[in-house]
Amino acid sequence: TVTPTQGPAGDWTSGTAYAPGDQAIYNGATYQCLQAHTALAGWEPPNVPALWRRR
Repeated sequence: TVTPTQGPAGDWTSGTAYAPGDQAIYNGATYQCLQAHTALAGWEPPNVPALWRRR
């Protein structure tokens, strides 16, 4: 089970370390991180459903 992140979501940014439950905004939609990872170009939330779930 993924727990919600604290505070508001910020913009998704390549190079950011995300933990499960973190939220990020990409193209106006909010996504919740499912697995810990450091974001890379090409790993934008809609492109990698194993890492992100749309909220």
